[in-house]
Order: sequence, then structure tokens, then C-alpha cells
Amino acid sequence: MNKSMCRVLSFAAFLAFMACVPSRDAQLVNLATHASSSVTELVLTTSRPLQYKETKLQDFPGFTISFPADKVFSSEKTELVINDGAIKKIRNEYSQKDGQGSRELNSIVVELTRDLPYKISNNGNSIVVRIEHPEPFSAAAPPVKMDLEVQPQGKQDPLQKEPGYLVGPGDVLGIEVWKYPDVSRDVVVNEEGDIRLPWIKSIRAMGMTVPQLEKKLTQALSQYLVDPSVFVTIKDYNSQRVIAMGEVKAGIYPLKRKTTLTEFLSQIGGPTDKADVAHLKLIKKDGKATIYDLNELLKDPQKGGEVLVSGGDTFYVPPLETKKIYVLGQVTYPKAIDIKGTYKLVDAIADAGGTTARAVTKSVVVVRNNIGSPKGILIDLDKILKKADLSQNIELRPGDIIYVPRSFISDIETFWALITPPLWLLAIFGPIMGIFK
Repeated sequence: MNKSMCRVLSFAAFLAFMACVPSRDAQLVNLATHASSSVTELVLTTSRPLQYKETKLQDFPGFTISFPADKVFSSEKTELVINDGAIKKIRNEYSQKDGQGSRELNSIVVELTRDLPYKISNNGNSIVVRIEHPEPFSAAAPPVKMDLEVQPQGKQDPLQKEPGYLVGPGDVLGIEVWKYPDVSRDVVVNEEGDIRLPWIKSIRAMGMTVPQLEKKLTQALSQYLVDPSVFVTIKDYNSQRVIAMGEVKAGIYPLKRKTTLTEFLSQIGGPTDKADVAHLKLIKKDGKATIYDLNELLKDPQKGGEVLVSGGDTFYVPPLETKKIYVLGQVTYPKAIDIKGTYKLVDAIADAGGTTARAVTKSVVVVRNNIGSPKGILIDLDKILKKADLSQNIELRPGDIIYVPRSFISDIETFWALITPPLWLLAIFGPIMGIFK
């Protein structure tokens, strides 16, 4: 086998190795329950849409949800005692039994208080379980809420400091007073933050969570009714709204509870393929803007849990800037290439069809137009392909020119002085003249 054929096979093998990337894992970013007098909902929010498998339990009322086609990771505790509406307990079954932080999740076991009808459906990045119960559950004791997130190093999740959606002006509330249908009704929170009911006339609801408002109404109605049980549901979320713009499904979205930035992005359908997810901009209602990297937030759940969206915020997802680099010399297809995000030397040469038989791969030059001081970078491509020296596989910048010579370059300074003007002229006028088509 001749040397040129060996070089081509080595290059092809290296490209195949570089093309191997790990599969996209998913993260369970939130698990939440909400119970009213007739319905209990369980919402599992993940970092991307997932296919699930539902299996009904035989030993006790309930079901399991598994993800046979995906790897799903979670930092939820193994067992969660919920006691919320129809849900008695939730157990997360992991591949790794012990440990803190994110672990691979095999399935979620949901134990119900009794055998009840339920329906499971997909809603974007969320799996929603709706459990119907014809008779309301007792409101004598508030639901027991357990900490859902494993907190490493004893740090408290900021979401636990401010649990639940805060009622505000414009919200429509369903007030159900068990066994007192003449008092039960839908009410709108007025501009002052108050609601009106028979007997108690006006009561402040603004800034309260649903459990807090239920307790306050129960206390107020106890002066007029015998042992009232009050259930509050939010029927229309109108007070806490966030504007989403850019490379997402733009619109004005209501917040239904305390929501992190990653949860909000998931709830509105995620970013488009053209989104620059490394530069998400969250503009608070006081005008302060902060840039976040989505990958960093997903990689570090503790950090991601600290970034909250609030009513009045504006969320902007910018588009990826399309910029060009140029591959010239001894390659199969000299061309201009649009780059998005991280793009390296071997990627460019591969996209140009690889090197020709005449190429001297030991002295590939990257011409970089640094502002005020353009320079040439000499790269030994053989060290990348034959010795896996990835330090030579530099990240390219917009405007870079990659030149693969047909003769060995020993003095980069001399070569640089001779070749730079023609290369820049070719880079500028090549696309206009159709050279790179």
C-alpha cells in the first residue's frame, strides 16, 4: 500500500473518531404535584421531550413511569413522601443505589392512596399525570411537602425559601368551600390585590401562595361557618408574566409557580436550532440584564436552581452569528465555510474534502487577522492525525484562512510575508468571483 493511500486511510479513521460524540442525555429538572378537590396532577419536567412507558402496579394502587429509549439523570431523593391529594408516595429507582448529586434514573414509582383513574400525557418537555377523584380529600391537615432536591454540602435550594406561585392582581381563583356551594365561586383578584366573598366581603390575596390563602380563608370563614374546608385553585394565571423573544416561540407566558430559567425555557418549547444557547439574556423588570450559558446551568443543577425568572422579566435568546473561515491550497474542495459555535482545524479540512496527495501536512498554516497584528500559525497536521496530539487541533475564529501547502515551510516569517497579501485578496474576492462555489 503506497504512502498516499495510508495517509488517506489514517485521515479517514481520525475523522471517524472525531465524529463520535456522546448521546444526548436528559435531566429531570423538576418534579411537582398539585391537588384540588377533584383532581391531582403530577408534572415531571425534563430538559428535552422524552418517550415514556407506563406500567400499572399489581401489589398496591399506582403505576411506574420508565424511559426505555433514553438515559435520564436526576438529583431527586430516592423516596418522596408526598401525601398530596391522591398521591401517597413517589419512589425514584436509580441504577446507583447510594450517593448524592445526579444519578441515572431507571423509573419513577407512584403510589396512590387508593385505586383511582388516571391519564398520562406529554406536554412539550413535561410528562403530565392527571388523577381524578370524585370525592374531595380532607383538608383538615395541609399536605406534607418534602424537600425534592438533594442539596449537597448542606446548602438550601432558593426555590424552597419561596415555595409556590404568588397570587397577584388579575389572577382568577376558584374558591371551593366543601359542603357550602353557595359560598363557592370563581373570583378575580382586583388591582388592590383583594378578593371578595360572602360574609367576609374583602380579603387580601396578593403575595400569598395557595396554601397560605386557603388557611387565611378557612380562618376568616370559621367565624360564620361550622368547620369549613377551603380549596383554592388558580384558573387563570395573569399577574406573573414573562416576555420571551428571539430564537424561541416568542410570546407572553404566565408563571404558575417559582420557576428557574431552565424550567421556563423547557416549558415554552426550548430554543430553536439557530439559537445561541451560550448567551441567554435575562432582563429583570428593574432593567438589569445578565447573560447565562444554558449548558453551564444544565451541567450544574445547584447553579441552575439559583437563576429564577419572575413576573415582569424579559427573556431573550439570540441567534447564532454565522461567520466564515476559508480553506485553501492542497485540499479537495477549496471553499469558504460558515461556522457556528466551536469549530476546529480538523473540522475545516474535513469539510473541504480532506487533503490532496500533494499536500505537505507537516506545515499547514492558519492565517489569523488579529486586529492590528495579523499573524501566521504553523500547524503539524500529522501530529494530530498520527499521534493524536489534539493541542495542535486549534479552535478557529471567524476570518481565519487555512492554507495547506504543496512544499515544506521551514520559515513561517518569510512565508508569512510572501503569502499574506494574496491570501487576503482571495478571501475577499473569492466569494464574489465564484471561486468557492
